[in-house]
Amino acid sequence: MKSILFLSMLTLTWASHTNVYITNSLEGREDLHIHCKSKDDDLGPHVLRINQTFKFGFGTNFFYGTLFFCSFQWGNGHLLHFDVYDQNRDYYKCYECKWSIKKDGPCRFELQRDRSYLRKCYEWNH
Repeated sequence: MKSILFLSMLTLTWASHTNVYITNSLEGREDLHIHCKSKDDDLGPHVLRINQTFKFGFGTNFFYGTLFFCSFQWGNGHLLHFDVYDQNRDYYKCYECKWSIKKDGPCRFELQRDRSYLRKCYEWNH
């Protein structure tokens, strides 16, 4: 029982809070339809007008593995997917993960080892 209590306290102490921001930066000024989920949470569908932002926050898993993924669609285009937070990729790069969604992929500024920020763009998931 003591080890379970200690592990629970340790998990709460070491888990950090992260915020994800998704901004519609589509070049054609189209509405962006998004739907974000994790294994445990469905954040529901949202429609973002140009320059509008959707924000959500969560506590990361002490043992890693936190993952939030979203679908994106605009106009009559295909449904695209991207992992907006993958703890294995993002834990040391952003606590305020601010995604700018463009037609060729999502972009954000990432924390570098020298404590500066660098803009990095990703491809859509396949």
